[in-house]
Amino acid sequence: SEVTSESPQVSGTAEAGSTVKVELPDGTELTGVADDQGNYTINLPANKKFRGGEQLKVTSTDASGNKSDEAVVEVKDTTSPVAPTVSEVTSESTQVTGTGEPGSTVKVELPDGTELTGVADDQGNY
Repeated sequence: SEVTSESPQVSGTAEAGSTVKVELPDGTELTGVADDQGNYTINLPANKKFRGGEQLKVTSTDASGNKSDEAVVEVKDTTSPVAPTVSEVTSESTQVTGTGEPGSTVKVELPDGTELTGVADDQGNY
């Protein structure tokens, strides 16, 4: 199933009774067991937040030791960025600068209603 940056768990289907393993981006492994209908739910650690684009690797192993192919689930970013900071702007300024979430689009609305956009670099600067 879809996993977002806010998801508390991973769920899906596998062979009934099989052991399901989820490998987190840092290498931590979590396990669970698919119920008699093949459904499983594995709780994600509450102290870990996942970023959009990170990958979880999921496999299942049946009672005979047969291992499934690896399914890769990409985390979808659903966390709103914090408000960007804006450096001082004066009547002499020719640009607006500041910091925001790296890779985010920053929109500035001028007093006349004109909208300007930019993208924060990998350090969060725009």
